[in-house]
Amino acid sequence: MIIFPDIEIQNGQSVNRIRGKENEPEVYDISPLEAANKFVSAGAEWLHVVDLDSSLRENRSNTELIRQIVAAVDVPVQVGGGIRTFLDVEWWLEQGAARVVLGTTAVVDRHLIMDICGRFPSQIVISITGKDGYAMIDGWRTKTSFTTLALAKSLEGTGAAAIIYTDLDRFEGGQAVGIASTIEMGTELEIPLISTGTVDTLDDVSALTLLPNIEGVIIGRALFEGAMKLAAAIEVARASQVAPELAEQGVAPTLDKVSGIPIRNIDHVSIFISDLDRSVNFYEILGFAKEEDCGFSEGRPVVMRHHSGVAINLLNQQEPDEGRAQIALEVSSLSQTRAFMKYNGIDITDSYDYGTSGAVYVKDPDNNLIELDRYR
Repeated sequence: MIIFPDIEIQNGQSVNRIRGKENEPEVYDISPLEAANKFVSAGAEWLHVVDLDSSLRENRSNTELIRQIVAAVDVPVQVGGGIRTFLDVEWWLEQGAARVVLGTTAVVDRHLIMDICGRFPSQIVISITGKDGYAMIDGWRTKTSFTTLALAKSLEGTGAAAIIYTDLDRFEGGQAVGIASTIEMGTELEIPLISTGTVDTLDDVSALTLLPNIEGVIIGRALFEGAMKLAAAIEVARASQVAPELAEQGVAPTLDKVSGIPIRNIDHVSIFISDLDRSVNFYEILGFAKEEDCGFSEGRPVVMRHHSGVAINLLNQQEPDEGRAQIALEVSSLSQTRAFMKYNGIDITDSYDYGTSGAVYVKDPDNNLIELDRYR
């Protein structure tokens, strides 16, 4: 997991928006440029810099100050706040920003976000902020009709590098509320998720490393107020299988150190049989019931399910060189599974993506088929 030190700038000062209110910021006695240099000296691999004035459509911006930060540090900088057009994105990337964060634009202009992500692959991050389950735009001031989860899912296919997720309900319901919604987002999404507003202590950092698909966390107030040391947070975060040498990518799992693919559980086991009636009778004796014939003669399974929930798919062995069994494993991320297979030189023999589900297939040395599926 990558730690992104957060530098929020309002009227040229380092600030924190207390409870999300732009008119009552906590102002810190360190300049944004000094903070940036301090974080980099402490080992920061990335910086996350936000122009709050531009985000709130004030008649001032901190563009020049952010340009100075980008030029001064030797780590990639992720820039956000009031960036709403193709030309804005292009200009910031020309100024040296490694990635640009888009929020309001991603909600109100889907064609533009697709165009921008297509033109600048891996350089766009989408920020989604939620309140009462719905996405907020215009600097957190306008509530939309989109739920945060539905919006995030609809943006997965844009080609964005990651999604930043903020839950404003934590200001009323406490940290546990933000963690709960973050877990839901991480579980349901495949695109890398960067959490923000969920860390007060090192224990919070450690907890985030255990959540599904959280590949980065943005931390501001806790670092500015001294609640934790950046170096200590980075050390805890690195235990989450993110390779330091790949940190320049922003979020990157350490595929050579991951102990296998991200399996959740066994979904079902398929067995190739020669006589359907005989096999159905056998498994009924064991307590299985015939649930569905999906087209046995056409190569599709007959599903047998035990009262415990265990499922066995009976398949017609049509090819003599087919293996004798097939296992289906549910994984938490198909994208990570594909990357893991590629890294380890394992051929993916087939794949599908249909509606709310998808799968990839590989074969073991004895030609047994392994299905790796993900239901969203």
